[in-house]
Amino acid sequence: MKRVSNPLLRSCARGSQKGVVAVELAIVAPLFAILLIGILDVGGMARDHQVLQNAAREGARFSALPTFQLDKATDRGATEAMIKSRVIAYLANENITVTDADIALDQAYPLSVGGLTIYGSQITITYTRPLLTPGATGLIPIKSRQLRGSAVFRNFYD
Repeated sequence: MKRVSNPLLRSCARGSQKGVVAVELAIVAPLFAILLIGILDVGGMARDHQVLQNAAREGARFSALPTFQLDKATDRGATEAMIKSRVIAYLANENITVTDADIALDQAYPLSVGGLTIYGSQITITYTRPLLTPGATGLIPIKSRQLRGSAVFRNFYD
């Protein structure tokens, strides 16, 4: 025997489903937006950390050259400022702003190589990165995150 379908019942069932979909979307959309913002923030922090590492590496390589040896420089402050300005310029190309105070320079960083101690140049950069949405809806109390990049190059002198 063939089943008789009632078109009135079918349209009522479809109409009630439309309301359920709207409610589900209202619940899921904000969670998806928060997840998307979180992914963008973490991706931005990873990118900035890599840029800081590259800038520290560039500064340490620059500092390890014999021309920029602080102990033998006639003007120690100017030489140190030149090294730091190289790092600041590198970061400025990547839209990251730091000051001289955010860059630490140590040209007497001890390195142990096969029982022998040699010295290298270490550059450490600290940068406070603001989040895209600080304290997103009050759920996350973090407004910024401090990132650090550091690199050491063996000195090409003494």
